[in-house]
Amino acid sequence: MTTREQLATSCEAAVDYPKNLIRHNTYEHKINTYFERLNEREGRLFNNKAEAALDFWEFDVHGKDFLDFVFPFGKQQYAQDFHFSGFRHDTRLSECQENLSIPELGWSGRDLQLCYNLKSVEPSKSQSKWPWSIRQSAVYHAFDIGSSRATWIVMKGDQLMKNRIKSATGTRGLPEVSSFETVDRAFASTLATHMLLCDWSSEHWRWYINFLEEELQATTRRILSVTVKEFPSPTSEEYPSPITQHSLTQMTQMTGRLASPASEKAAARSCEVIKEKSPGVPALPPAMPTFPELPIGSADQPQAGNQPEFSFSDLQRIQFIEEKANETLLVLKANITVLTELRQHYRSLLESENWPPELGLKCKYEIDRFEKRVSHIENDLRMQQSRTETLLRLLADRKSLVIVRSSRFLSNKANSVQLYGILQHQSTEVSKLLASRAQLSADNMEEMTRDMHEIAHKTKQETISMRIITFVTLFFLPGTFISTLMSTDIVHFETPSTGKSGKIVQMGAIQLYLAISLPLMLLTLLAWYGVYWWETRKGEKERSKGAHLKLEA
Repeated sequence: MTTREQLATSCEAAVDYPKNLIRHNTYEHKINTYFERLNEREGRLFNNKAEAALDFWEFDVHGKDFLDFVFPFGKQQYAQDFHFSGFRHDTRLSECQENLSIPELGWSGRDLQLCYNLKSVEPSKSQSKWPWSIRQSAVYHAFDIGSSRATWIVMKGDQLMKNRIKSATGTRGLPEVSSFETVDRAFASTLATHMLLCDWSSEHWRWYINFLEEELQATTRRILSVTVKEFPSPTSEEYPSPITQHSLTQMTQMTGRLASPASEKAAARSCEVIKEKSPGVPALPPAMPTFPELPIGSADQPQAGNQPEFSFSDLQRIQFIEEKANETLLVLKANITVLTELRQHYRSLLESENWPPELGLKCKYEIDRFEKRVSHIENDLRMQQSRTETLLRLLADRKSLVIVRSSRFLSNKANSVQLYGILQHQSTEVSKLLASRAQLSADNMEEMTRDMHEIAHKTKQETISMRIITFVTLFFLPGTFISTLMSTDIVHFETPSTGKSGKIVQMGAIQLYLAISLPLMLLTLLAWYGVYWWETRKGEKERSKGAHLKLEA
């Protein structure tokens, strides 16, 4: 089968790309892997699979490596495989490969193919809070030495590179980019086109890193200006008294009362940032570290004064900046690697035995100039890489914000200010506030316990007296009742003339007594029960109402 026939068969099977490639120069299992990945990402990458496959086949009859740089693109909510970067090339310069030529299509059989991707940062007007976005561009290029035919595929999420290449190759563009009369001029224009992409990869990094530095300073600058006083020495009078075992027990019992609004406000307070201690202040022994002093104020309402606040949202902001700086560092390193390989590739072409000597002589100046310009871009990116590494070290310091004392043990070291110390300081202040409130509550409970003990003692004495009174009352109660009954006319004793005493019982009086006393007794009992029932029902309603309010809360 001739090359033309193979080409026609490959075109008919374009939908099976890259399985339809005539000479793919790789193992079959790799081709199958590319095919499976294209099918998996079909909906995300292409609007029309058949047309897209034909486009790839048309520009990439001999290769398939460019697919590696295509996979990170497509419709996606979050960036996938965004940090993939690389450089691939396939060069056919030997004259023995001229049997692959198809003159009608501009294929001489001697060509060079390469593909790579670069990333750059661009202003993003759609993001008001973070007006920068790192974007990538994938490039495929083939140059036929015999026919001077150049093929370019540039993939990018917008029209920026397309517009720049069109502008550079237009009537008002650069001559070095838009000149295609001879093979050497066409080759020089490919180098100039590469320079457009290389320049784009280094455009805005300086200003983006400036933005990162400004964001870091704006977030952390205010926490570097406030003095935190030293915690009093254990031997000083200001040092708080230790908590006794009884107070500790009371503190444990009162834990539920400590979560007051005042304590919540104290927990949300910003931390005060640390200033190096005066050399005149004696150092504490290692067993007692230095703690910041809690500001003096009301036990119910801490006084924040005019101290700057530092919240966890600031810590999240710093973490976000650190992630962006790490991403920047990774992209810069990847760009430097790709540019280095691109530069070395064209240098190796010039030194290759199969490279046409005539073309080498005519293009030596362009290749040397291309190599120098790419080297300058690499140096600029390395400088931005150093800036990013410095920024990351500063971020690590600010995130750790602790005091390293330079007095007794670190006399030759300056204090290093780091961010985790702020959170520890805030936690220490809140703990001290809670401890002082717990100590105050424990003291109040001790005083109340003493009062209750005295009340209980007096109550015990009064109870003994009431028992005695009750016993005496019960002892004389029957006699009192009988004497009261005997003093009435219900029972009357008389001594008639006969000399014998007689007992006269008035039944009418007894009936009258019972008729009055029994209803009054019943009425008294009913009144007592009514009051008892009303009070009980009132208490039940209050308890049910309180439980309902708790459920709603």
